[in-house]
Amino acid sequence: PEFRLPKHMLEADIRNIENAGVRIVTNTRIGKNISFDELRAGYRAVFVAAGAHRSRALGVPGEDAAGVLEAMQLLKAVNLDQKVAVGRRVGIIGGGNAAVDAARVARRIESCEEVILLYRRTRAEMPAFEEEVEAAIEEGIEMRFLAAPSKILSESGKLAGIECIRMELGDPDRSGRRRPVPIEDSGFTIPLDTLLVAIGEAPDVSFLGEDHEIELLGGERIAASATTCATSLDGVFAGGDVVT
Repeated sequence: PEFRLPKHMLEADIRNIENAGVRIVTNTRIGKNISFDELRAGYRAVFVAAGAHRSRALGVPGEDAAGVLEAMQLLKAVNLDQKVAVGRRVGIIGGGNAAVDAARVARRIESCEEVILLYRRTRAEMPAFEEEVEAAIEEGIEMRFLAAPSKILSESGKLAGIECIRMELGDPDRSGRRRPVPIEDSGFTIPLDTLLVAIGEAPDVSFLGEDHEIELLGGERIAASATTCATSLDGVFAGGDVVT
């Protein structure tokens, strides 16, 4: 968002890269405008830093209702200066930086009067930067911890609200954080006009093509050496979120 990374600062960084002799080719999608194999054929080495921009689904009934959006959709639209209608009440599911970014962006949209962020653990377990969480609270964003969505409520196919269940923390999971456990008969509902989903992002490696020979982990992350960034394919290196 502009308030976290002003565009004139980003522009200065891009100019520094260009001034160092780097040629930047825009409006070119690998796998569409040019294949990954064609790219490899034209260069001695290729470094893949495609990030993780594919949002994960909630996996609850009703999430296909109109008004349920990926947080990335909102962030992208606002950054492209597109008009976004979110209504008066906006809910966000998630506890990472994307969730907090989406909440703070939604709060700045003129029609929005109330923003509620739901996170299934406590504030102490939130992966978002502490200063971002603090800023969101100062801006009037309501945080409801130990709550998770169980069903999306809709009327005539349009989002009307969200049904949630209260959680308590159990034993630690693989991440080292205590696992949230549902509390029986603790359901509650929140009326909403828009729901933004930000429960994690995954890489989209479809640009590699169907017959690529690059080793993937979990079918979506590129396997690369932690020291050299080399992948299983000669001349191809990778780093960043597409690996981690």
